[in-house]
Amino acid sequence: MKMELSRIATVLNAVGEQTDGRTVTRVQIDSRVVQPGDLFVCLPGERVDGHSFAADAVRKGAVAVLAQRPLPEVDGAPVLLVRDTFKALGDLAVAWRGSVQSRVVAVTGSAGKTTVKELIAQTLAAEMSVAKNHKNLNNQIGLPLSMLAASGEEDVWVMEVGISRQGDMEELAPIASPDLAVIHNIGPAHLEGLGSLRGVAEAKAHLLTSVRRGGAAIVNRDYPELWEAAQRIFPSVRAMSTQNEKAPYFCTYLGPSQQGGVFLLRLEDERLEVDLPFLGAHFAENVVAAASAAYLLGMSAGSIVQALAKAQLPDQRFAAHHLGFGTLIDDTYNANPLSMSRAIQAATELAGNRPLVLVLGDMLELGSEAEAEHVRLGERAAASGCAAVVYRGGFAKAVARGLAQAGFKGRFQEVRAGAELPPVLEDLGLTKEQAGTVILAKGSRSSRMEEFVTALRSSYGSNGGAGQ
Repeated sequence: MKMELSRIATVLNAVGEQTDGRTVTRVQIDSRVVQPGDLFVCLPGERVDGHSFAADAVRKGAVAVLAQRPLPEVDGAPVLLVRDTFKALGDLAVAWRGSVQSRVVAVTGSAGKTTVKELIAQTLAAEMSVAKNHKNLNNQIGLPLSMLAASGEEDVWVMEVGISRQGDMEELAPIASPDLAVIHNIGPAHLEGLGSLRGVAEAKAHLLTSVRRGGAAIVNRDYPELWEAAQRIFPSVRAMSTQNEKAPYFCTYLGPSQQGGVFLLRLEDERLEVDLPFLGAHFAENVVAAASAAYLLGMSAGSIVQALAKAQLPDQRFAAHHLGFGTLIDDTYNANPLSMSRAIQAATELAGNRPLVLVLGDMLELGSEAEAEHVRLGERAAASGCAAVVYRGGFAKAVARGLAQAGFKGRFQEVRAGAELPPVLEDLGLTKEQAGTVILAKGSRSSRMEEFVTALRSSYGSNGGAGQ
């Protein structure tokens, strides 16, 4: 970004010292990475208060400080005072977004937001200049910072929007103010804060209230609650689907390939059979979201397919690694019932007649549904026909109950550390060179399921495979 400090003071209705002649080129909330020309925003937190680091930020070259209380210890740079620095951060992003010509694509959903955001950004980058969120910085802090990090000279900003409670989207949607809104799915995620699947649908669909005049929205019609809410809020919403071939934007998985998977893609009147570096049927939803967004922004179907064929997924998103005895699927970034179910389905398809081991962890933020959802997880695992379920987390008994109810005949093993996994596999005879075992590792972020991936790759070696 590039904005005169005097303009920032006016936009935020801030009070403070003389600001004439100063220009802000970046916005930072971490004093450790401040550089000359930065505006340092003091965000108070439960454990750390940014106000305590303002003086250090100025010593490192911050051109000004944005705070919500006086800072007499700060010398050498103006201190602008506002009532709420969190709100001011969002207001500043709104002002910056309104001052540039870049189009904004806002992406939300319950599972795979970051993957869809990355695929859209990588596809568009084949023909346009693109800015995007770093990793999954998608909340009331991350979204404004991502927008403020853009130069303003890009053709498109692709911004992921994440919510976990009622009211989040009401705060985030006006900040993004998208030209194109993309909602690719909903599922029972963040039920602690959103209450029910209908609550998730209504909250996600609220993004459409902030689509700019003349803008567009594309929503997955395979989710009835979401589609109903989207049509009510934005009557001209366009439909994508992985189930209804009559939808104007459609994708289905045809089967595995040497590169990854073959998909049938429809973009309005164009139908293409494409070979893409993605494993599993659940990626059809990501593909149609990315392809339809790029199509609506003016790319041709041929260019879109060429770009998707070169796409790379974010780390820990169904990445396949070849071990000495089989394949390890690292899907450890996060988990909720929707993403867990799809990952198990995709791993089952990949395994075919080979042994399948599910290494799973807790799914968090499910509120009163947590126990029942973990019982259902056990039932899904049993239905996969897997040889074993290895589990870490507080809901192990619920998962075991689901397995028992579904008549699971394999082995269930509760573990606490990654190092416990190799001996379990060896005891089952699944690490023999010709076993062909497929292992899926997945759980919520706090379950640290990547420890199991590290243990396996350290014990048996690894080479990256399709789906990375």
